[in-house]
Amino acid sequence: MEKENALSSVSNAIKILRSFKMEQPQKGVRELAAELGLGKSSVQRILATLAKEGLVRKNSETNKYELGLSVLELSSIVLGHIDLHTEALPIITKIANTFKETSHLAILDNLEIIYLCKVEGENSIKLVSHPGLHYHTHCTSSGKLLLAFSEPFLVDSILRNGLKKYTSKTITDPDMFRRELKQIYQKGYSVSNGELRNDISSLSAPVRDYTGKVIAAINLVGPSNRLSNRRVELMAPELIRSGELISDRMGYWKR
Repeated sequence: MEKENALSSVSNAIKILRSFKMEQPQKGVRELAAELGLGKSSVQRILATLAKEGLVRKNSETNKYELGLSVLELSSIVLGHIDLHTEALPIITKIANTFKETSHLAILDNLEIIYLCKVEGENSIKLVSHPGLHYHTHCTSSGKLLLAFSEPFLVDSILRNGLKKYTSKTITDPDMFRRELKQIYQKGYSVSNGELRNDISSLSAPVRDYTGKVIAAINLVGPSNRLSNRRVELMAPELIRSGELISDRMGYWKR
């Protein structure tokens, strides 16, 4: 019963947020209750919770509620990801076609990475990846790169959860992992050589926003027998350059 009530409250909160329109940006408690068929006390309670989180605010002049700044913050995150996807896609497509391998764009989402887009090259192998997929951080080149340029508390959180071993090459020692991230930061790109799957390797380079903060990773993925050390060394400068081109489109000017 408690679970049902909680779900009902969440559903009603969403209905209240969706009820605000461009032509009617402010609404009162009675108005919302009548429109949505809810009790006034329920509406008042939900509005108080939403206001506490900044999702709505009460206009002191009209005594009615309107959407708060937190909604704008959330929408800006979504729009930012859409913008990033749009700007990155042609560059990712080009590098995937150049090296005939699969390329992804990934961002950090809590303690995992999430792929925003994927482009397959001519010789791409079948990979269990797609836009929207959440994936591991400690054993993928994109995850390690994003951690290398992230806040220390994120790395601490990953280490507290433990570094799960997937292959004989997965780094599971915390001190070794920290050294790996330091080297990635210094080199400017990351490599995962069979750390998640023995037969798959990848390399990743950073994408920055207008402030210079690393917000995403662009990668190339292929079979380990094709991504030899020598080929990775040849691919890395081009991948780094591709990351810089996306960064330029995101407003970053390297000084």
